[in-house]
Amino acid sequence: MHGLLYIVLFCVISLKVTAGTVSQFPPSVDVRSSDTVTIYCHLNEVQSLCHTVAWLRVDPVNGETHTVPVPLQSTTRVQSSVCSVSVYNATEQDSGTYYCIVLDREQMYLGNGTTVIVKETVLMPSIEIMAFASSNGHDSTVTLQCVIEQFAPSQVHAYWLIGSNRVNGQIGSIRERNRENSSGKTVNHITLLEKEWRSAGDCACVVMFGGQTFIKTLHFNDIQDLCYTLISIPRIVALVAVLFFFIVLLIITEYY
Repeated sequence: MHGLLYIVLFCVISLKVTAGTVSQFPPSVDVRSSDTVTIYCHLNEVQSLCHTVAWLRVDPVNGETHTVPVPLQSTTRVQSSVCSVSVYNATEQDSGTYYCIVLDREQMYLGNGTTVIVKETVLMPSIEIMAFASSNGHDSTVTLQCVIEQFAPSQVHAYWLIGSNRVNGQIGSIRERNRENSSGKTVNHITLLEKEWRSAGDCACVVMFGGQTFIKTLHFNDIQDLCYTLISIPRIVALVAVLFFFIVLLIITEYY
């Protein structure tokens, strides 16, 4: 911070003997992380080239000054007297007040500053509930699966509400093939008796992430409205056998 004070003091002394001014725009910028930030510096009656303009960032927390690296391709000249610098893939660490410093022969100019605030992008989890039925010959069971996309198991906490009862369930992950930089899917599943779900009425998958709570609910009656039936594997086999018998019988009848 002391370095910036010395620069300001030097610039104030220099401005007494010259009529040139330097101003920055916009005065402030609010962006999300991974966005691009572009700051402009207007040179008024100042003879200088854009590639000679230096940029400093003052940290908003500790007041320390940092030199902003200026790649050649980012120091474009919008007009004959306007220079710019861009910060690509901005992060929260790029927040602060940016100043342009311009040299004109023996004179130094300091811009009025641009405040940059970079906010972390909050991702909303995608939650999907699926139901699978099975039968052991006595009681029909339902396996409920809550699939949470974009987040690994270590990033989220998920559990179930069966009516008013909380059930943690079993959590795991699914990695997607042929996709680079994919965080995969988090899966939380439970198995309960059909009559338990029927009496509870609805089941909710509760997902906690970043201090926020997200809930996705599946009601037993909603499944019934969608013509979802709890059919055991033996019943499916029997139904296929009956259909096959009638098809064979129809063929034989037509042949003779």
